[in-house]
Amino acid sequence: MEGLIDNYISLNGREIGECIYCGERNGALSTEHAVPYGLNGPWTLLRASCASCAKVTTRFEHDAMRRLWPDIRNVLAMQSRRRDKRSATLPLVLQRNGQKEVVQVPRTEFPTYLATLLFPPPANCRSRQPVRGVFGNLDLIHLCGPTFRQARENYPGADFVGVHTNFSAEDFGRMVAKIGFCAAVSALGLGPFKNTPIRNVIPGSDPCIGYRVGG
Repeated sequence: MEGLIDNYISLNGREIGECIYCGERNGALSTEHAVPYGLNGPWTLLRASCASCAKVTTRFEHDAMRRLWPDIRNVLAMQSRRRDKRSATLPLVLQRNGQKEVVQVPRTEFPTYLATLLFPPPANCRSRQPVRGVFGNLDLIHLCGPTFRQARENYPGADFVGVHTNFSAEDFGRMVAKIGFCAAVSALGLGPFKNTPIRNVIPGSDPCIGYRVGG
């Protein structure tokens, strides 16, 4: 029985009783996923997010995952509340003689890469001047399926074979900050972090995310 209780607590997390972002106590509070549900995150904080802040964090998490990793989540069959909506094919971008073309490729034959943002250190490590936004370079790590070079062999005359990614570095940075913040609150409770500026950066009330969040 003790083992079952420990397992239940570890999966369902610490109960907070107020919004970990704005401090709201009186309204309805929802469960907060430390790692987004769509990234297979089972760890949660109970009664930890008000409706207003939950709307903000849900938006930037969905945007980050939809723009950076939609193919990975499909190919690897990660958690989704809309599994029946998964497509059996994925769009591959070709370019021939300056003309763009999109072809649908079966999931098992799709070149799957992990797009990862590489951030500079937080600006507060080197400056006292607030920095709006966040900047980073994009790295690609091949996960499964053929490489882009191998896939190109199937399309003679193609000058380019790949995918186009349109992402928000700010949304990704906020998602990373939220994961770290939730992990800290899960381990130590909200008390030690009442005055951390990250509480304002995550929901966007402080626009200087690059000053606090980095690699």
